[in-house]
Amino acid sequence: MDPVSAPDPRKDPRFRRYRGAAYGVYIALTTLFSLWIIWNVSRSVAAMTPEELPPAATTLSFQECLVGARALWDELEAGREKLVRVSPARDTDQEWMRFRTSWLARMRERESQCDLKARERAPLRTVYRRLEVVLDLYTTHAVQYADEVGGTVDSFHAAFQAASASPAATSPRP
Repeated sequence: MDPVSAPDPRKDPRFRRYRGAAYGVYIALTTLFSLWIIWNVSRSVAAMTPEELPPAATTLSFQECLVGARALWDELEAGREKLVRVSPARDTDQEWMRFRTSWLARMRERESQCDLKARERAPLRTVYRRLEVVLDLYTTHAVQYADEVGGTVDSFHAAFQAASASPAATSPRP
């Protein structure tokens, strides 16, 4: 008998239905797990991202909207600068997400008051869209800082505190 045409002993035809059932269970479980992950991520993103509001009853002037955008920018920059002072540094992303959600809600309010959909307000719309892009980039930065740099910063602080507390740090120089 030709060894190439010999049936694979691991695939005994008696167990075909069990293999099919095992594949079916595997595919069903991985599909359910994937859907569960997608559902939870979608809920999390929706909770962190306030929806756009309808135009407010009274519309602010173009200049007031620019002043509001500048105030939002200043607040965003102040929040970004605080990132490096969060302790422990691994918590930076959680702290940023709290800041981001409240800041974005204020931005949505200001957008509503500025009626950015009006044709003559296209330059304002561009300013507010760019502000949101910067927010997204800062969010990426916060997550990367927490995950990639945070542990090293935390270990540096711990080493510095340990060195400061050592007897050699308090003894006079010989």
